[in-house]
Amino acid sequence: MIKTKTNDYYTDIENETIISIIASLESDLQIKNLIWEWLQTKDTCDILMKRKFKAKRGNLKLLYIKKFLLIIGKYIRSQEDFNWENYCFIFHEISKLGNFSQTSREMISNLYQNIISFDVITNPEVKSFIVNYRNLFLPYEFELRSKKKLNITPFIERISTNFPINSKVGQIIQIGYYAHNKFMYGNFFMPTDNKFIFSIVKSFLEIFDQQSGFKFTIQHRVMTTLFEDSLSGYKINRFEDFNEKTFKEQLIYFNRMNDEYNPLGRREAYPFLSMFYRYIDDMYLEETGERLFNSFFFNRDLFTHNLYQKSLEEGYEVVNTNGIGDYSESDKWFVVADLNKSGTHIGNINNSFMNFEKVHNIEFREDLKDYIWKSDLTYRGTYNHFYVLVDFLNQAEMYYQDEMKVLTLKPSLTVSDKLLGSSEVKPFSNRFLIFYHASLISNEKYNDKTTKSRIVIIRSYLKHIQRKYSITMLSIDQFSSIQIENKGGIPIPSEDFTKIQKEFTRRVKTKEDEILLIVLQLSIETKLRHGEILGLERDCIVSIDDSGEFGTIKYYSKTSGRKYKTEVFMIEHIRLIERALKLTQAIYEKADSPLKKYIFICSHYYLDNKVIRIKGRFIRLFTEVCKNLYDQEKIRLQYSPNNLRDTYIERAWQMVEDGLISTLEVGVITGNTAGVAAKHYRDRENTKRYVEALYEVSILDDELQGEIVDIESVKDLPPVQDGAGNCASEPCIKVELEEDSFYKCLTCKKFVTTVERSYYFEEKMKVYKKNKENATSVAERNFYSGLMELYGSYLAKMYSIMEGEK
Repeated sequence: MIKTKTNDYYTDIENETIISIIASLESDLQIKNLIWEWLQTKDTCDILMKRKFKAKRGNLKLLYIKKFLLIIGKYIRSQEDFNWENYCFIFHEISKLGNFSQTSREMISNLYQNIISFDVITNPEVKSFIVNYRNLFLPYEFELRSKKKLNITPFIERISTNFPINSKVGQIIQIGYYAHNKFMYGNFFMPTDNKFIFSIVKSFLEIFDQQSGFKFTIQHRVMTTLFEDSLSGYKINRFEDFNEKTFKEQLIYFNRMNDEYNPLGRREAYPFLSMFYRYIDDMYLEETGERLFNSFFFNRDLFTHNLYQKSLEEGYEVVNTNGIGDYSESDKWFVVADLNKSGTHIGNINNSFMNFEKVHNIEFREDLKDYIWKSDLTYRGTYNHFYVLVDFLNQAEMYYQDEMKVLTLKPSLTVSDKLLGSSEVKPFSNRFLIFYHASLISNEKYNDKTTKSRIVIIRSYLKHIQRKYSITMLSIDQFSSIQIENKGGIPIPSEDFTKIQKEFTRRVKTKEDEILLIVLQLSIETKLRHGEILGLERDCIVSIDDSGEFGTIKYYSKTSGRKYKTEVFMIEHIRLIERALKLTQAIYEKADSPLKKYIFICSHYYLDNKVIRIKGRFIRLFTEVCKNLYDQEKIRLQYSPNNLRDTYIERAWQMVEDGLISTLEVGVITGNTAGVAAKHYRDRENTKRYVEALYEVSILDDELQGEIVDIESVKDLPPVQDGAGNCASEPCIKVELEEDSFYKCLTCKKFVTTVERSYYFEEKMKVYKKNKENATSVAERNFYSGLMELYGSYLAKMYSIMEGEK
């Protein structure tokens, strides 16, 4: 007999109808009474009242209650049936009630959470179950986004829910996260009996949303459910059981699953696994004080590297080209920079893929591996050599095979040629080297600089394999380089730089943007190259002088390798470095990486806690700013960050020319000798003015009597003027003239010298300048002034030639 206590929400007719429905259920009397009492509670009535039932369409409220109760009666027949498995079944059935589904979800959630408040529930196991797991009885379902893109398989249907069918309550992990501007919970299904795996995955998922900044997707549910399966039999009972092999196995497994059900979607497996492995690495550190993944070939920084994913998915092996021992047998190398050897290049800046399968001849392939392995090159240089030599070796193979075919058809062609050398058919024959050299020279796609670079690389490789393939030194010498013009740097005019700096400043909206602006300021106002600035370490400030006007820093220069150099900075620049330290302090504190010691670092926007170099962002922003200004015709050229160095040096020498600093100071300011500045940085049109300012002398406007020629032209000529040059005449044509010996040869039309002798003229200019300053009479001073004008005229012309002027 069902108890008939009622409230005012239902009419008498509705009460009678509801009692009749409950009575028809196959549930026992205790459950029938419980359902009736529960329907009378305020909470239940409030849920029903939110769903407005329109009377003109009949009594929809009764229709809904009947459908709901029939589903309840199907699964709950006794109090022992209040379990997780039945909750999942009921939830899936009521989700099919169309317009009534959301109200039904709230109803079943409320019923389960409140049954222990009724006296009829006496089973201690049921009570314990409700108390311990009531948080799992969510009143809503997981929302499957982008459903149209998914291939909805039975498996996806099964796990894309907060209530997986046939799951056990101990296999559910509940996670809180933000979605639709509110905090929500989701139940994740992890079918495993391995308590260790379940525990660490649970703790990881509980912080995943906060770690990644991304919302949970169906892929995260797939990876949780299949986590143990993805290990493909690897036994995991402790942290040490996770390693490079398990990472790779899981990645391949999850990618394959993703391609089956979400072929058009973005793969989430790599960032998910990367964060998980970093998480357990942190847990292991807390427990033992050591990193779990600490080898060069597998570590927390490597598997958050943007290329490491590709290396795993495409079968590349991580390689450290240290030249020790034998090279890797793999044909696909992922060459990773060793930060302890990479000079001013911080972070994973020059890592590269080398696919030796691109070399068709297997023996040539092994030769190239040996060459790359033993080459003492920068990481960037190593890849450049690989790239050039792949084409060279494939061309050598084709040429060799073609010659073999011709020789088979016409053996009579085996006749030696004085130019082409031996007729022996072999790899890297003199005939092939002449052919390939000519093809490089005539290739219109290459500029002179590219051609020269390729020739230098190939010559280096030929010397490496010379003995193995019996390549003569004459053949290598014939594969000669070409002369190219050096037009110097491209300084940024003041008006252009002002616009660039203004646009840079306008874009400063975050701390990271401000760091980029500091790099720009230091690049234009100090002698350090932008790469050297980006390589400054957090302890780079050595001292600040007592006056508070200057400070000393230490840094790695482009030319010092891994040895520190020191430099004195104005206090304004020291303060900029200190500001950068403050801006990056938070990143420094959370970082655990070799990059942690550097100032100019930032967090990866995609993978949390990954510290990366800021160099790429600086180059991108500078290039973008210059491109935008150039497109708007506001600046003359699309400048690159390297032009900042050109600009700094040009401005420093301009200060010499304008009398603001001395010539002794400018060498210290720029870090360059006069010859280096003339060759690489000085504006070619300012060469004469530059020499005049440098040595404080007027350069002769008259044509020089002597001539500056190439070094081959003076090889057999007798030296004159203490080695300043050579005489192109066998008998001296000035032998009868009375002329001072200091001037005699340099004012002769038969005098020849080369740009290689510029150092001699520079030394003479210093000596004569000092003698002039120490002169005790006007005549003596004028004598040395004349010599400086004469030597300076030669020097100015040499610098012009060094810049490419004829």
